[in-house]
Amino acid sequence: MDDGELEQVREGVDALSRALAGQRHRHVAGLDRTPSIAAIFEAQGRASDPETVAELREKGDRDLAARVAALAAERAAAPDEDAWRAADSAGTGRGPEGPVGISDAELALLHERNRDRRRELGRAVAESAGAASTPREAAAETRARARTSLGFTPAWEDVVQADEVLNGSEAAYRDVLSWLARQDGLELPPRGKLDRTELLHLLAFRDLDGLFRPSPLNQVVLEGFDGLGIDVRRVRLDGSARAAKWPGAHAFEGWLSLRRQGGASDWIDLLDAAGRAAVAAASRPSTRDPALPATAGALGASLLLEPRFLEQATGLDRKKSKDVVRRLALRRLFQLRAAAAALRVAAEVERGTSGRAWMEAHREALSRAGLATWPGGLAARDADAEAQRTALAGAAWAAQIQGDLRNRFDEDYWRNPRTAEALAGRLAAGRPGPEKERPPLAFAAEALVARLGGD
Repeated sequence: MDDGELEQVREGVDALSRALAGQRHRHVAGLDRTPSIAAIFEAQGRASDPETVAELREKGDRDLAARVAALAAERAAAPDEDAWRAADSAGTGRGPEGPVGISDAELALLHERNRDRRRELGRAVAESAGAASTPREAAAETRARARTSLGFTPAWEDVVQADEVLNGSEAAYRDVLSWLARQDGLELPPRGKLDRTELLHLLAFRDLDGLFRPSPLNQVVLEGFDGLGIDVRRVRLDGSARAAKWPGAHAFEGWLSLRRQGGASDWIDLLDAAGRAAVAAASRPSTRDPALPATAGALGASLLLEPRFLEQATGLDRKKSKDVVRRLALRRLFQLRAAAAALRVAAEVERGTSGRAWMEAHREALSRAGLATWPGGLAARDADAEAQRTALAGAAWAAQIQGDLRNRFDEDYWRNPRTAEALAGRLAAGRPGPEKERPPLAFAAEALVARLGGD
């Protein structure tokens, strides 16, 4: 394989990655309820061919070989992915008023004030997820077998570091979550009945909706990323409401699907997804570090934990910001803890765990991570170990970079023009930093624990 052929493979990886992202975006955005992922692979066959993997390894380009191998594993699972996405769009569960789709149920439970109705909606989520569970589990298991056949092994060093995310943050997370739950008349298990539904409702912070209003959000996103030197204007945003659209903000390369949940949830999640999509739009999938989009997203979301930025964005007096910052930090910490727990289970799936053992391991791991009882049937939704790992790695890089920017340019670093200059080199290189300087995965969780303590 000469240099020209090598570039052709890179171009194929770029084209295939973007085509897959576009199709997955259409499904998540509710634009295409029966996507055809499998057909996309046919157009760029060499970019997902195991023979290409062998050629690249022989050439010595192990990074590109790993990217092609990952696509080859996705190709093997594509028919099952098509099946689960179609089933996900069509599946329903029993809600308070009758059958309800998973996206509508997930969104409704965040706003429902009646606890009994919330529990019915939570049950509907689990039931409707069950409609897609068989093909989704099959897709995860097929991908795991394909990865093994291509020489992938679970990243146990990262799994161990993910355990440190959980162990190092549990006491602070428990303390603040217990306080928050008591405000709503709830207690953590095993004494209380806090479950996934109630946890998600608590972390929506409905009492802060008046502070985190929808009207200024787009401007806040633009101003925040302008300060970081990240161009979010190139992101293709779909903000239309559709029944099958997944709640929240979801980035797929340069596309962003947004179905508003209201309040703080929208602010945190949109800043995160906008950063991911903007960086993806400006870089090549074949050459960038997979953690770079997650780093940009975490940098954007972490702006809301800066009292001066929060005051500028919402009008909240800095002297009154401590409680709000603590609650936003709790939500971010939950997301990291959930990713850490899911990473271990997904790595076990890559090693061969399946069936009931997989389902039970996931339920136990997420119950421990969230300190709330988790339902069964949701394991396949968290089966992508690489997605969990890059989320944790990106958050850790972001915490390290943010600390450096604060030290160099003060607490309002996003207002300093030198901040964009400081980040420009990382963005141009397609990497959040040199691998030898990569912080441990627990680094972001440690920073959030400090926020929970009022630092």
